[in-house]
Amino acid sequence: MGIMDFIRQGTQEMMIARPDAAKQYIVYKHPEQTIPMFSQLTVDADEAAVFFRDGALVGVLRTAGAGQRHTLSTGNIPFLSNLVDSFTGGNIFVTDLYFVTMRPMRGARFGDSLPPIKDPALKITLSPRIYGEYAWRVTHPDRFLVGYLGMGGQQSNEQVERWITTKFKNAVKRSLPQFIIRQEIEVQHLAAYHEEIGQMFMQKCDDLSEIGVQFLELGDFNINFDDDDKKRLEEAQARYADLEVKKAAKAELGDGNYMAYAAGEAMLGAGQGMAQGGGGEGGGAMMGGAGMGMGFAMANMFANNMPGQQGHPQQGYPPQQGYPPQQGYPPQQGYPPQQGYPPQQGAPPAGWAQQPPSQPGAAGGMIQCPGCGASVPPGKFCAECGTSLAPPQPKPCPSCSTVAPPGAKFCANCGTGMG
Repeated sequence: MGIMDFIRQGTQEMMIARPDAAKQYIVYKHPEQTIPMFSQLTVDADEAAVFFRDGALVGVLRTAGAGQRHTLSTGNIPFLSNLVDSFTGGNIFVTDLYFVTMRPMRGARFGDSLPPIKDPALKITLSPRIYGEYAWRVTHPDRFLVGYLGMGGQQSNEQVERWITTKFKNAVKRSLPQFIIRQEIEVQHLAAYHEEIGQMFMQKCDDLSEIGVQFLELGDFNINFDDDDKKRLEEAQARYADLEVKKAAKAELGDGNYMAYAAGEAMLGAGQGMAQGGGGEGGGAMMGGAGMGMGFAMANMFANNMPGQQGHPQQGYPPQQGYPPQQGYPPQQGYPPQQGYPPQQGAPPAGWAQQPPSQPGAAGGMIQCPGCGASVPPGKFCAECGTSLAPPQPKPCPSCSTVAPPGAKFCANCGTGMG
């Protein structure tokens, strides 16, 4: 019996498999580069055997079935012909053999800061920090080895997972800001979109598919901010909430009623501001009254701009020059009688001159000046002495803000002099 016959008979009984002590490794390299012909190769269901020669991929074998083995011969596995060593008479394969785990790897942790992202609702730029867990697995062991390990030696799981996590974070940094902008998601509410983000990662993690790795699912996912971003976020949220309340108030009141709402706000704001601005005991009361008066004036201005009010005297005030008296309302006490209404009980207040109704053809519609008593043409001022011909207007009491009739010297409510 020759030496080659002895080698052939010995190799038929050689067994090749990943040892039990190396089952936990993601990548395990078989220590021998020479494998005899007809060796029995065992590949578990959750792994693959990858053959290289001279740095080039030759082939991949998966499991042969429960309790089954691969017989390494060129007749059974054609790609092994590329591994045959001619110097041994074709009885030895020269190869770098790797076992690659393909079961899901869970509990891989990640954490990093994202690039600055503009919140679509708050209109501020934030740099959120994300962290959590994810699951992954090798789908193409040959691509995984070529893209990462190459022809290097044995690698620990920590080294492999560190590399995978770096690839994963690169994909997250690229795809997550696009998801926020496209979906118009508020950055601080990002954690609420856990499932949507997981689905997006499965579709967008191109960095992983290029190296033969697949993202399976997103586990724990959290987001936080540094102290500066927290402060800016709280301030922006307060501004946003105030704006939303005002928008809701306007929508509820409607366009017309919103003018009344604005008039009331202006009246209260002016009155409060003037009251706080006056100094001293007496000054505070006087300025408070003046502020209320200004508030009434602003309210009057708003009211005149409301639909249906522009150009018409307000209810409860005497008709201005050029406007007819309001239909259905008698003149108020203390005002000169209007045409068509009986005179009110009591004398008119000082400053009012009894104006006789104009008669057709009588002095061409002349009126009597309340200052000099001359008969002058109608207008804003007397042509003889310059006295205003417009009737006096009611004004608020400087103390209690009660509106007093035109020409009143004292407030009818508190007795304060009207000045």
